[in-house]
Amino acid sequence: MSQQFHHIPALLKAEEIVTIEKLIGEASFADGKETASMAAKEVKNNFQLDTASPAYLQVQALITDAIQSSPYFQIAAQPKAVHPFIISKYTAGKYYGWHVDSPIMGKPALRTDLAMTIFLSDPASYEGGELVIQTSAGPVAMKPSKGDAVLYPCQFLHCVNEVKNGERLAAVTWIQSNVQSSEQRQLLFELNQVHAILNQKDRHAPETNLLLQVYSNLFRMWADV
Repeated sequence: MSQQFHHIPALLKAEEIVTIEKLIGEASFADGKETASMAAKEVKNNFQLDTASPAYLQVQALITDAIQSSPYFQIAAQPKAVHPFIISKYTAGKYYGWHVDSPIMGKPALRTDLAMTIFLSDPASYEGGELVIQTSAGPVAMKPSKGDAVLYPCQFLHCVNEVKNGERLAAVTWIQSNVQSSEQRQLLFELNQVHAILNQKDRHAPETNLLLQVYSNLFRMWADV
């Protein structure tokens, strides 16, 4: 996977998924075209959880708590603002064709630096339905485990392949980061990982403190707050 993409294993715990599945199972879904931009309406063919449903706010709260308590997500995304999640459903014959996300979304408006898909279905339970991202090196297809997330920069064309059979559920959101540049975010992420290793060995070592100083100063230089 591209170094700008992040596969976050088990972002949702098993018990959280069970609760979400129960809530979704009792809720109503609407045509996904209702939230698509003009260009996306032509290629969007799915369902999404009705935001007027009582279940929607409960699912929203569960997932929000999960991302707020995920060190991986917080370090990789450096979130400044997170768009409310859209809970999407793809049954047989449903898909989302090639598109690029709107640069500004929501009220209040946020800049879409990153997109994230949290997979809510067992990949073995449906055929097709891969998230595919078009990169300079070619398309990258992803279909991870239930509860896993994929975080990626919004500048890429992407699609969801047609589901051939079964049902694909996912939670999708967009993030405005405190660090707008994907390259700078990646450098900060990698520095953080190295610091964590040094910190485990000796948190008071000069090199540990120096790396933390470099990380902090770069973050301060690049922060968009």
